[in-house]
Amino acid sequence: MKIATDEISYRRANIDDLEALISCRVRFLNELYNHPDDEQTEVLRKSLRQYFYKAITSNDFVAWVAEYNGRIIGTSGMVVWQRPANYGDLESGKLGYLLNFYTIPEARRKGICTQLLNELIKEARLIGLKYLHLNATKDGIRIYRKAGFVEPDDIELELRLK
Repeated sequence: MKIATDEISYRRANIDDLEALISCRVRFLNELYNHPDDEQTEVLRKSLRQYFYKAITSNDFVAWVAEYNGRIIGTSGMVVWQRPANYGDLESGKLGYLLNFYTIPEARRKGICTQLLNELIKEARLIGLKYLHLNATKDGIRIYRKAGFVEPDDIELELRLK
């Protein structure tokens, strides 16, 4: 499929885009982890459906999509969450965690991810977020660095609880 970049439209996703957001998230995870569609995938889809429905309707998850000829060809997302205020954000403590960036293979390298990222950054400013963070894949890190993302001063650790 040949894609004319001037015919791609960008918009904030809504609850009607639920299945497309789920599909793109699953495709992203399957590509990232080289995971086949199997019985785990169906459990994942069910869990994502419950999460996205609740989080989109409560504005705890904001997504932007790229459309071409009525088909969603790219997605992005931002989880809006809150922690106690600190000296970097004395008022709300609200943060945004970016994820769910996915562009279908035939539409890659056309600036779609960059445009979706820019839309989420604008949205974050509009809702008063002071801080955005993300985990970057090897393929996406250049785009995020170009937008101004840097490695944090503080080391972040994780503990996986079973």
